Amino acid sequence: MTASVRILLWCAGLAIAACLVTYPLYANGYYLALGISVLYFTILSTAWAMFSGPTRYISLATVAFFGLGAYTAAVLGETMPWPVVLLAAAGVGALTAAITGLSTLRLSGIYFVIFSFGLAELIRQLVIWYEVNIHKSVGRYLFSAVTQDVLYWQLLGLTAIVFLVGWMLGRSRYGLALRAIGADETAASHSGIDATRVKLGVFILSATFMAVTGAVMAPRWTYIDPAIAFNPTISFQVVIMALLGGAGSLFGPVLGVIPLVLLFEVLTATLPNHFSIVLGVIFVFIVMVLPNGVIGLFGPSRWRVPAGGPAAAPARGSDAPLLAVDGVSKSFSGLRAVDGVSFTVTPGEIIGIIGPNGSGKTTLLNTLSGALRPSSGTIRLGGTVLNGLRAHQIARLGLARTFQLVRVMPDLTVAENVAAARLFSTSTGSGATPSELLDLVGLAKMQEAPASELTYIDQKRLELARALALQPRLVLLDEWLAGLNPSELETGIALIAKLRDRGLTIIMVEHVMDAIRALCSHCIVMNAGSVIARGTPEAVLSDPKVVAAYLGGDDA
Repeated sequence: MTASVRILLWCAGLAIAACLVTYPLYANGYYLALGISVLYFTILSTAWAMFSGPTRYISLATVAFFGLGAYTAAVLGETMPWPVVLLAAAGVGALTAAITGLSTLRLSGIYFVIFSFGLAELIRQLVIWYEVNIHKSVGRYLFSAVTQDVLYWQLLGLTAIVFLVGWMLGRSRYGLALRAIGADETAASHSGIDATRVKLGVFILSATFMAVTGAVMAPRWTYIDPAIAFNPTISFQVVIMALLGGAGSLFGPVLGVIPLVLLFEVLTATLPNHFSIVLGVIFVFIVMVLPNGVIGLFGPSRWRVPAGGPAAAPARGSDAPLLAVDGVSKSFSGLRAVDGVSFTVTPGEIIGIIGPNGSGKTTLLNTLSGALRPSSGTIRLGGTVLNGLRAHQIARLGLARTFQLVRVMPDLTVAENVAAARLFSTSTGSGATPSELLDLVGLAKMQEAPASELTYIDQKRLELARALALQPRLVLLDEWLAGLNPSELETGIALIAKLRDRGLTIIMVEHVMDAIRALCSHCIVMNAGSVIARGTPEAVLSDPKVVAAYLGGDDA
């Protein structure tokens, strides 16, 4: 972008800002009221998209926080200074979001939608109960000196703040983490991202803006009751506006707010009894014709990969073996998938875990990486007990993995997949850069490609690069060589050998025996959840018990 273009854009931005700030000075009452509607729906839809856009958690709880903010203003508005009232509304919204989010955000899909809708109704009923039984009146009057002009400027300032916060969030590692969670929460967790904490933090931030908006809007109504403050239509309108404009972009919701506010204004005046029907038709249209919103017509938007290094690492002991597995078992409703497995891993070696399908190999890796909790036994990494730790905590301790069924974050670019892991790594070492890692696995020329467009083999390469981005001490490879042709297999074996030569410790579950022979110094053979043999590849592959496990007792 040339300097002259930048100057023109700055001038245009300043002109638009000047028009928005001076709007109440030349707009009549009707158009000022319309501007207020545009602003408060812009705040609500942008705050909604801040959380729901990247995570794809469709929330219908907007009106719950909006209504709480309005009622906070109604209760405190005549006894406290207005800035204190707004802070109180923000606190009430944040506290409610924190309490509900701790349980709600463990849900996903349709369950989260239903719960969020129920939350709004639950809070409405609680407010009604309080008003009837404690306050002895259903509604409240709020007499305030706030004029329409002041209300507009307050909303304009809040709009600027929500855009600024959204811009900063989108360019931070937490914005990238949110998008990773929305793309594949399991893969994000094993990349060191604390999905629960990130989701909860942004959910609280979003709810706070909604509550403050409700407080700012309260003086506009003068009389507030639950039917006004907790009107469920508001939640549906906000969702539709954000989706129409494009919830995946910071300014996308505005493209939905402006036309729909104008349309709703017309519908309310001309077709008041058919408003809900039209709302439903618009929603169906968006889903079928504009799944990515209006802004999606201009092509996908790509955030800048945030800069920043890993977080500070906890102290790691070096006295114990790198990994010690002692009597680990995992049962599912009486079925013992892993039964008393024990082994140790020393730094720099490659351990192979082999066995027939269904022998418990992947289940064992899942217990090591935190995807599953062992039913019994102890797992130690560098002296740290892993039992009870969650996947992201184990990843940050230096244990990375790939998956038997390849998992990439399809909506992120190749570079963003790797950056998501690097930014949440707690390693203090310099290590290779994301670009160097992609070059190492053969994806250097595809950094800006969406991960969903990669071939199956390239997705495996990307998964390995993402694991290496954590700068791990131990990597679990779950059938990473499966599905490769002879040429690719040779390259893959050479790559794993190169990683071993760099000092990386690897546990690999594999069915490709040529790779086991070429790479592994020690093998563990599992069958029916138990270890039936261990030793060098040559020794275990010639063991009659191993042959019988693969071929069956009669054939052996």
